[in-house]
Amino acid sequence: MTLKRIVELDTGSLSAGNYIDLNTAPEVDLKLERIEAVETTANAPNLVFMTFYIGDVPYFFPNVSAALFQPLDASPIIFNLDHKAGVKLTIRVTNSDTATRRLIIHLIYTV
Repeated sequence: MTLKRIVELDTGSLSAGNYIDLNTAPEVDLKLERIEAVETTANAPNLVFMTFYIGDVPYFFPNVSAALFQPLDASPIIFNLDHKAGVKLTIRVTNSDTATRRLIIHLIYTV
């Protein structure tokens, strides 16, 4: 695995019960290796859920807990998904917790 790019997506302050759509579209063809989600208050993001699309193709059915994408996980989920130039990647982050949350999501791309 050779690192090609890391893209950072920030939810900002996401109050309880709300959601935000985060998007990115690369200018060159890339391969998405993995996703890492960091909760900035150091609380577990168990009740923060994410949907994930590249173009019109969904990869989470219907959504998954952001806790699956902790950066220090010894067995991270490896995607190896092609992300073609100009195709929009969308992640919807929904805060189902009772407190405000902020997630920094890193998309790790390789060649």
